[in-house]
Amino acid sequence: MFTLSDLRDIAIQIERNGVEAYRSASQRIVDPEMAAVVALMAEEELRHLNWFKQLSTGANAPSEHPEIEAMGRSLLKEMMESRTFSLGSEPLQRAVDVSAVLSQSLGFEEDTILFYNTLGAFIETPAAKDQLEAIIAEERRHVEMIERMMAAIQTDRGRVDA
Repeated sequence: MFTLSDLRDIAIQIERNGVEAYRSASQRIVDPEMAAVVALMAEEELRHLNWFKQLSTGANAPSEHPEIEAMGRSLLKEMMESRTFSLGSEPLQRAVDVSAVLSQSLGFEEDTILFYNTLGAFIETPAAKDQLEAIIAEERRHVEMIERMMAAIQTDRGRVDA
């Protein structure tokens, strides 16, 4: 239905969106610590992007059913566009406050993890599987960092000045 190359191309776009969105968000966040964390996440997404660009997808044999493969690619693209990390990064870039940025980022990271777990089923070489697992672990760490920042914001909002 779709090839490893199709999945890799989507992963590249996901990571490209993450880099752009996190860089933009880090420049808009006033809190220097939070901005630094988001900038770090942008750099990690850039590393992921470069890894996916280098991922060998092997030589794709000519398809016996090109129409079915085209439908599969179209379906996959439709499914991906409906997710937070969709093929367009505008929602995260349009977020107007830190809470909105973090909320969008959390959804982006969670959806990315789900997609990469699916992608792992199509990767055959042990070294590539290990690297993908390392990327998934970093994405999980991003989720934890975002959740900590969200908790810090909630704590700050609950404080009363004397």
